[in-house]
Amino acid sequence: MKKIITTLFMALSCYVFSQDTVKVASQLTPEQQAEADYNSGIEQLKRKDYLTAVDFFTKSVAVKPDFDKAFYNRAVALTQLKRYTEAYQDINKVIAKSPQNADAYFTKSLIFFNDNKKDSQLVALDKCLAVNANHSEANYYKGLVLYENGEYKTAIDNYNKAIAGNANYIYAYNDRASAKRALSDLAGSIADYEKAISMDDKDAFLYNNLGSAYRENKNYAKAIESYNKALQVNEKYLIALTNRGAAKLEDNNLKGAHDDFEEALRKDPSNSSAFNGLASVYIKQKEYQKAKDMANKAIQSNAKNGPAYFNRGIARQMLREDEGSCADWKKAAELGVAAAKSFVNSDCSE
Repeated sequence: MKKIITTLFMALSCYVFSQDTVKVASQLTPEQQAEADYNSGIEQLKRKDYLTAVDFFTKSVAVKPDFDKAFYNRAVALTQLKRYTEAYQDINKVIAKSPQNADAYFTKSLIFFNDNKKDSQLVALDKCLAVNANHSEANYYKGLVLYENGEYKTAIDNYNKAIAGNANYIYAYNDRASAKRALSDLAGSIADYEKAISMDDKDAFLYNNLGSAYRENKNYAKAIESYNKALQVNEKYLIALTNRGAAKLEDNNLKGAHDDFEEALRKDPSNSSAFNGLASVYIKQKEYQKAKDMANKAIQSNAKNGPAYFNRGIARQMLREDEGSCADWKKAAELGVAAAKSFVNSDCSE
């Protein structure tokens, strides 16, 4: 699902602009100066100068202590500065004054996310949706939480509501497609990815995700075409390059797969996925020592690369390193590689 989703940083930035500037007179009273400072704070938020924005909002509320828009946007700026305790205090002031402000609960949910408090994030999203069940962004972000928890059907329900509120919500289409993929609804997944691309054909990750859905559907020609488009949009998007290599590998085009993985390594010499891709190629070619060497490099680059442990286990078994192969498969299983469990059960003694 990241790169399949927008960042919450982007959402916070978006919510800066939901708070309009206010009109001020040329001869300023103290209250009007507070409003002028507020407007300056909004401009600094747009420029991503968060520290200066906080200073302006602080000046504003010092004179006008009931200025909830200033507290709201200071909370946004403080979140970007990772000053979460202060951000909570500000957004809570907004909620205390306006308990039916759905956007305030939504922004609070984003603060919780950035503060790595996902349970609290979900509570805040639910409060937002209790006020406004059709809040598109809250439905979308609740969908993200549910997706991460493996609750794909419920996530789709929330993505549906997000799209109902915003028919052009590209990321909701993208993420709904990913949830459908997780449920093996590949036709629905492909349709959603294509819908997202029809609204934005300049995002490489959308083409990459579409390619992966086609690849899962074993339509390798379409998968490779989609990965090609991702790379045309962004030649540095190496995920699409290694995925294209994987599609070629599954289609038994070993030379094409080898070339893609090698190209990825030329562009990123520590690319763990590319090393493991080469390990897979060498296993198919029955060059087990080379496969083991490539899997070693993949693991050295990323110690949590479960498929690399799985491949190294296969190579070690073929090299008669039975103890090492079982250790690798057990590690792969710990890292979530489902296929490794059957190897452990059938080939390894306790």
